[in-house]
Order: sequence, then C-alpha cells, then structure tokens
Amino acid sequence: MKILIQYPFTPEQIDAFSALAEELGNHQVVHVESDEEAIAQAADAEVLLGWFKPAVCAAAPNLRWIQSFSTGMEKFLFPEIIERDEVKISNVAGLYASQGAEHAWALLLSLTRGIHTSWDNMKQKKWGGGSNIELAGMTLGLIGLGGFGLHMARRAQGYDMTILAIDPMRTAKPDYVAELKPFNRANLHDLLRRADVVMTACPLTEETYHLIGAEELARMKPTAYLINVTRGGIIDEPALINALQNGQIAGAGLDVVEKEPLSPDNPLWEAPNLLLTPHRAGASQHRPRLVFEYFLQNLERYLQGETPIAIVDKRKGY
Repeated sequence: MKILIQYPFTPEQIDAFSALAEELGNHQVVHVESDEEAIAQAADAEVLLGWFKPAVCAAAPNLRWIQSFSTGMEKFLFPEIIERDEVKISNVAGLYASQGAEHAWALLLSLTRGIHTSWDNMKQKKWGGGSNIELAGMTLGLIGLGGFGLHMARRAQGYDMTILAIDPMRTAKPDYVAELKPFNRANLHDLLRRADVVMTACPLTEETYHLIGAEELARMKPTAYLINVTRGGIIDEPALINALQNGQIAGAGLDVVEKEPLSPDNPLWEAPNLLLTPHRAGASQHRPRLVFEYFLQNLERYLQGETPIAIVDKRKGY
C-alpha cells in the first residue's frame, strides 16, 4: 500500500510515519511538497494525508481514505470525492477547539472591555478608555455545541454566564449548559432574541451558508455582540455591516470572512464596532505537534483495519 503525504511535516515526523507503515505491513510512505509531485505519485496511492486537490484525487483510482488537516470541509468536498463512495474522508474535528475558543473570547473581551480602543489610545499617548461591559450574569448563545462550542461554553461558565445552545446532533446536555435545543430556524431565532453574546460554532454547509442574515441580526438585542471564528460564509457580511452602521447590535468580532484575504476595498474595514483578525483562531505553538499526533494515530487505526476517527458525511459536509 502506498501512503501519500502532502503536508509540511519535519523529516523526523515523516520517519515516524514510515516506521509505523513498515511495522504494520511493510507499506510505502511517500512525502511530496507540490501538487505536481502528488499527481505523479497518486496512481497507486491508497491513502492521502494532508492537503489534497481535485487533480490529485482524479489521478488516484485506488484511493480509499483521505485524512484532512482541516476541521471545516467546505473547500475539500468537491464532486470528484463526493461521488466516489469508496473514498472516505476524516477531518480533525475538535483538534483546534481549545485555541479557537480562546480566540473567540479574546475578541469578545477586547470588545466588551475596550482593549482595542485602549491600544489605539496608548499609541497616541491618550489617557482614555472604551467600553466597560461586564459579562457576569449575561447570556451566551452558541450556534453549535461540538468541539468548538463545548470549549466556548466551558469558558463562559468561568465568567458566570448563562449558556444556551442549539445543535443538530448533540442531545446530551452538559451540566454547565442551561439549555440545549435542536438546530432549526425557530430555535435559532429564539436564541438570538435571548442572547447577550452570540458565538458561531458550526461548520459551513449549504444549510449554514449566510445563516446569520438581516432577519437574524434584527432579532438580536441592540446591546448584543456577535463572534465568528469558524467560517466567514456563515454570516451575510453586507447585512452585518448594515446592522453595525445602524446600531442594531453593539459589536462584532470576526476571525474569518467570506473571501480571504480581505480585499483593501472591502467595506468591512470601515464598519463601526467591528474587530477583525486574519483567520488565526486555530493557530497555536502546539498545532504542528497536534496535527502530527492526530495523523499518526488515525493512520495506525486504518492500517490495523479499524475505522479512522472523525469520518465525514460527505453530503452533509461534517
């Protein structure tokens, strides 16, 4: 069996993959650094770890399993893969949840405590503050209670917030979550109406594309904050800009936008009470090690004839 790796692992990490493959069946590991190399090596590859594009998959008729480095799968579920029932895909669900939740809270706290305003004032040697909003006693509304959502909820518990959540799959409610309801439009609107802070913690799918639009923003409190660190397409950006300009909500923090990188002429740059970061929520000093360990563990499962963890429903998108 050939195992094709297209990801910037270190030589030592590639050696670890090779040692595992040899131990469990004398399999071949090939590490490539470009799409051209991947296509040239793909004909007899059964496993692909890391980055993959349609041309690589099309050149791999024997492909049976792909391990993606991403949690969100919207950029990887192209027809060449969806239509091949024999090809399974795993994502890294939950692997970036801790740092992603930390980033969501960094955005929220910057907005509610005026940290970004104080930073600007400091550069001007100006003694003055911004907002001073206390989170204790407020209500957090979570759209999704998977890996990201659970980590966000645990942090909200530490701030003495009431936690509401909606989720399409989870039915077991943690003790620190006050209310968990199924994901549907009526429950979403109810959550938006009641929450002081709304955080998205769901994947981008056909169902969640522009999930938060003008109608949803109009249902939020004028004192509420919206935080999105998952995927930009979940929020209708023109509707968000309009809501911020008209004071429909108090502010928003985004680590993701629909088209990245954000173009210089995008009106989001000028939107009031908006804090932007450049898609960094999933990054941390531990990420390279975490990805390596996750890939190695899942490859071991596959080579031993077990089902890899985090198999994606290709038609649902998660």
